[in-house]
Amino acid sequence: MTAMLDHAPNQIVTVLGAILDAPPGPVLIHCHAGKDRTGLIAALCSELAGQTRDQTAADYAASGPALTDFYRDQQARHTPEQWAQLAPFVLTRADDIRHILNHLDDIWGGLSAYLKAHGLIGHESDVLARRLRT
Repeated sequence: MTAMLDHAPNQIVTVLGAILDAPPGPVLIHCHAGKDRTGLIAALCSELAGQTRDQTAADYAASGPALTDFYRDQQARHTPEQWAQLAPFVLTRADDIRHILNHLDDIWGGLSAYLKAHGLIGHESDVLARRLRT
């Protein structure tokens, strides 16, 4: 998922901008499995909202059991060889999301610097953070 941070910043900022611009109330985000791209956006939102990294990592890991049926279905649709390539991506480990957030710090200087570098200015980040905390 670090590749998404490094190579798809415009899409990430677009999604965060859509959350910022959405009407008041809950916002649903989802991708195919609801784990990787969704997990990244949810982790960034958690970071903006002031949640600790341990809380974010625990939330990410807790989403894994909800994907059991999805991955069972995916395994049934693939040959054993195809599944062997996909299987490493099935796990939802707390350290995976920690690694991504640490990468954000190490390479980009943190979330605020990353968002600013890719077009989400400080005021917008502040407004989005307030929205996420309510």
